Amino acid sequence: MKITIIGAGAIGGTIGAHMFRAGHDVTLCDADPEYVAAIQKDGLRIEGPVEEFTVRVPAITPDELPDTIEHAIVAVKSLHSQSAADLLRDRLAPDGYVLTVQNGLTADAMIEAVGRERVLSSFVNFGADVMGRGRVMQGNIGTFRIGEIDGGVITDRVRELADALPYAEPTDNVLGYLWGKEVYGAMMWAGAVSDLSIAETLEAPAYRPVMIAISEEVLAQAPVKVESFDGFVPDDLEGSLDRLAVFNRKSAKSHSGIYRDLMIRKRKTEVDEVHKDFQGPIFDRVVEMIHDIEEGRRTCEVANLDELAEFVAGLDLADAR
Repeated sequence: MKITIIGAGAIGGTIGAHMFRAGHDVTLCDADPEYVAAIQKDGLRIEGPVEEFTVRVPAITPDELPDTIEHAIVAVKSLHSQSAADLLRDRLAPDGYVLTVQNGLTADAMIEAVGRERVLSSFVNFGADVMGRGRVMQGNIGTFRIGEIDGGVITDRVRELADALPYAEPTDNVLGYLWGKEVYGAMMWAGAVSDLSIAETLEAPAYRPVMIAISEEVLAQAPVKVESFDGFVPDDLEGSLDRLAVFNRKSAKSHSGIYRDLMIRKRKTEVDEVHKDFQGPIFDRVVEMIHDIEEGRRTCEVANLDELAEFVAGLDLADAR
């Protein structure tokens, strides 16, 4: 395949490196000129327990994009969705398509820019982190599903992409996987207000009521059948916490990307974009806490999670739902 990846960070970089190594015509595009320069000079290095390798993959900045792009993958943070969509608006070939591999329900910006019939979506659950310029750590292998945004059928282009992408499988219900990720993501947002690892947060008895309650809050808003993945089963939330903890214990990525944004990279998170997808008293409180951390009024510590647990204990959850 000939494909341009917009956003060459943790997920985009991992996908691009694997595809390029497999023989596909890949170009990485990233807004960070120093990151791009490092890839141009020394290649893109994939590190970690899964595999370690370096690829000399072409890398450019947005101002160097060609006038026509045949196929694209968008792998930017959801708060940059509009910027990515604008890059593709007048560039995507008439018979081309764009695949979003972002967190959340981000297809709308792409649909507005290039048309609904040229947008595909996906669910990505392998863990990865940018460790430095031109360096990405892939922490594990997780579920990767690709599908048409309206579901119901697995098309030839979905099969083509699934064959080309690492770990990917086609699905006729990608939205169901995305809503499953929203539920799992809500747990990650809640856990990120502390400095505990993902597994520690999921395992701790004191925080199980928080994780189950916030999951139920999101599940109640899902408009589709929610799919299971990597130990998460929507009809067994208690058991899901045990299984997801085991899944995360096996990963070299101990803390969420949310935590890294807050405490290591010191940058704004995607929380406001996610908040557009679903609301509720528990997640609303988590959003407030995340804003406090972003703006320096709090830091990530267990006391925040204790406060959240106390808040949940005081809710009439039947009324909240």
